[in-house]
Amino acid sequence: MNLQTGPDKSDVNRLLMALNHQEPDRLPHIELWVTSQGVYEYVLERRLSYKIGDAAEGGQSITPEDDIEFAQRLGQDAVLCNFNWRPNNVFKLAEDGTRHYVDGTIKTLADLEDLDPPTPLEDQLHYLERYLVAAQGTGVGIIANLTSFFDSAMLAIGVTDSLYMFYDNRPLVEKLMDILLEHQEKVMRTICDGYADEIAFVMVNDDIGHNSGLMVHPRMFLEIFPERMKRLIAPAKDAGKLVLMHTDGKLDLILPILYEVGIDINHPIEPESNDIFEVKREWAGRMALIGNVHTPLLAYGSKEQIEKVVKEYCEKLAPGGGYVLGSSTSIMDGIPPENFVTMVEAVHKYGRYKT
Repeated sequence: MNLQTGPDKSDVNRLLMALNHQEPDRLPHIELWVTSQGVYEYVLERRLSYKIGDAAEGGQSITPEDDIEFAQRLGQDAVLCNFNWRPNNVFKLAEDGTRHYVDGTIKTLADLEDLDPPTPLEDQLHYLERYLVAAQGTGVGIIANLTSFFDSAMLAIGVTDSLYMFYDNRPLVEKLMDILLEHQEKVMRTICDGYADEIAFVMVNDDIGHNSGLMVHPRMFLEIFPERMKRLIAPAKDAGKLVLMHTDGKLDLILPILYEVGIDINHPIEPESNDIFEVKREWAGRMALIGNVHTPLLAYGSKEQIEKVVKEYCEKLAPGGGYVLGSSTSIMDGIPPENFVTMVEAVHKYGRYKT
């Protein structure tokens, strides 16, 4: 399976033009997370000798070499290299063998003494270097993706417990956030000092919202979040790199905060909570957007329905740049590989900019 014909070869400059609110040759498309073994093997046209895992748990879900080939076959312009630290999460196996987050173990200040250590930075940089070597001459860019301090702290404590703790024991929550921030700030500085010219841009992965808005009261959030996020992304801004932030949730209160902090791009603009067309109109020229194609459509829709939606997005969201097509979450098990490829092929068919 190979979509690369003519101008549709992977080209990170196409992606960067769109993210800078310019019109390239074609609307770019990107999937920041693919966790489906079936999708990878369908596109690569071969079985993988290892199991695809969820990169959100801290590791890489696919080898750099296979990831680059996957992107090339799709004409996708960039892939992620993950620099994750999400300590003290508790997972349980479901009956179908899948692992699901259920809690965190940090409940007191004393528990911070037992914080799971991060993956050694040297090992993470080795993975980044493998990505960069594999990408040479392919046109595929590399995005350095870092977990952050807000949702990582909530997950380490336990989401429900952390929501109470913001009010009952906020010093513990903030101390944990600062431990996470201090480490990831060093990771960001190391990446930007050593590899800024080789990576496409940087990404911060931090769910700060839900379907009604911010996870905590806006006044408290403004006391906790902006200055810390400015510290985290400062090395990228100093290096002149675009910064993408992934967060779920309703964005009407979130995007103004992210914009003031210095975030340039948002993903995934969940359709359950946001009108992508209204968001694009409001933020055109200021905040670039990635995603929004509903994953239930990809899982259960017909090829005709998927193509119709992609065509509408190409017609209404592509003009003026500032939009990159992708799913509303990730490409997971349960999404037929043929449907995923239908979405990609539709971008190549309908996403041409007039020259």
